[in-house]
Amino acid sequence: MTNPIPSRVFCTLALAVFVAVWRPFSGAPESAHGSEADTLSVVDSLIYAAIADKAFPGAALAVGLSGEVTELKAYGSFTYRGRTPVTPESVFDMASLTKVICTTTVAMLLYEEGRLDLDAPVRYYVPEFAQNGKGKVTVRQLLTHTSGLRPYIFFHEIGITDRDVVLDSIMADVLVTTPGETSRYSDFSMITLAIVIERITGQDVASYAREYVFEPLGMHATGFRGTGTPDPTVVPTERDDYFRHRQLQGEVHDETAWILGGTAGHAGLFSSVSDVARFASMMTRGGVVEGVQFLQAETIHMFTTAVDTSSHTRALGWDTKSPDKPSAAGDYFGTRSYGHTGYTGTSMWIDPDKQLFVVLLTNRVFPTRKNSAHIEVRRAVTDRIYEELFGVPEWAPVE
Repeated sequence: MTNPIPSRVFCTLALAVFVAVWRPFSGAPESAHGSEADTLSVVDSLIYAAIADKAFPGAALAVGLSGEVTELKAYGSFTYRGRTPVTPESVFDMASLTKVICTTTVAMLLYEEGRLDLDAPVRYYVPEFAQNGKGKVTVRQLLTHTSGLRPYIFFHEIGITDRDVVLDSIMADVLVTTPGETSRYSDFSMITLAIVIERITGQDVASYAREYVFEPLGMHATGFRGTGTPDPTVVPTERDDYFRHRQLQGEVHDETAWILGGTAGHAGLFSSVSDVARFASMMTRGGVVEGVQFLQAETIHMFTTAVDTSSHTRALGWDTKSPDKPSAAGDYFGTRSYGHTGYTGTSMWIDPDKQLFVVLLTNRVFPTRKNSAHIEVRRAVTDRIYEELFGVPEWAPVE
């Protein structure tokens, strides 16, 4: 593949010109929020009931069709007893949506530029990764979670709180499965991929993503945040009484990402539902933003297509809908649907055949992570939206 870096710079500049006037909405956010044209109020009672049942104190929802954001709504407050309402511009901790919105998207850009070889050994970019039998692990295996790396280590529980020690530990770690044989969801894979990106670009992944992804797409509320300073304007997550010993608000919830300074390939990104809707619109439009090709449609298709449906549901960075067990996408999204979820209660799912996307952001870990009621809520939300727009598909499971 050739190296069209100048065209990438041109594309970025062109998008910067368009972004001031780009509105991928059927109306402005203010009119979409609570407007008379709202056709999906059927989900309102469902989400308000979830708040009453303490599945989460606040939520924000975006729905899009054919690249246009048709619904942009917010529900509840930052906390159950708080007076700060959630709005479409409220900033949430994205948790593992970081993996797709940031890390995977940057990998897609570098792949298109010929700067990232998916089948190259990781050691080609990060030589120290080759320790303890990892010399043949490829970039593609990092993206599909088939690298053989362990899922994670709770470093804070074993007294490791230094960034360099964490990274050295991951580089020196051993494989727990044979690379390429089993897909095992791994934070270590995406942390490593972020290091690959930094070695290629010479920039930390936060800076590179801001310059080449978030700013070009007009995602001005999106980015990584430092640690140690709470921000009361951000939707809070957990009341941490086990590690940081304070209410987490504007600091990443994930402990390893926190130790890494707030920026990591697997977690650490913050964003609003308005911004995530911009991203989802771009993906639904085949990578086009106001006539400018941000990503090639072929690249999007390749990265979002399941690589081995006989053994797992993973695409490149993205997850896809499981054909034989409950999915975060609900029952009605099509078999080619792709998306991701985040531990804090975030999710984004896209059905390319219907050109439909649903983004649901919640802070289900407030005040404690000991709560999983959001799982069925988000499945019900996507099903109700699909049913309202398209009806119940003939192949849908019968209750």
